[in-house]
Amino acid sequence: METLTKHFRELTRAAFARYGFAQGEIIARWPDIAGEDLARVSRPTRIRWPKGPGAEEAKRGGTLIIAAAPGRALELQYEVQHIIERINRFYGHGAIAAVRVVQSSGFPAAPRKPAAIPGKPVSVQVLAEIGDDGLKAALGRLGEAVAVRPAGSPQGK
Repeated sequence: METLTKHFRELTRAAFARYGFAQGEIIARWPDIAGEDLARVSRPTRIRWPKGPGAEEAKRGGTLIIAAAPGRALELQYEVQHIIERINRFYGHGAIAAVRVVQSSGFPAAPRKPAAIPGKPVSVQVLAEIGDDGLKAALGRLGEAVAVRPAGSPQGK
C-alpha cells in the first residue's frame, strides 16, 4: 500500500518550483515557522533566488516574499529575523537572507467577538438587597445598557 505523500510531492513539485519553493515544506510548516497567530494573517508566496552563475544550484541568499493581511504587515515585520533563523535552521544553511512583506487582501476578515446577549447582567438578588427604589431602577437600566453595548472599541484592533 502506497502513501499519498509520495504522489502529492511528485504532483506539486513543478508548481512549487515555479514560485521558488524547491519543496512545499515552508508552505506546509508555515504555522510552525511563523507561529499560529501570524500564520492566520500571513502566508509565504514566493522565494526569489539571486541571479548569476551557480546561484541556482547553491540556493543561498534568497528573498522570501510573504503576503500579510491588511494592517498586519508591521507586526510580521517585527518577526522577520526569527522567521529567517527558523527557515535557515530547517534547511541547514543560509537559504534565506531577506524577507519582504507585502500587504494582500486575500485573507478572511478577523472573526468579530459575538455581541453580548441581552439579559439581566446584575442578578435579581443583588438588586433586591438595595433599599432605594430609584437607585435599584437606575442600576437595572445601567446593567441592561452595558449588556447590549457592542464589545470593544469601534476602531477595532
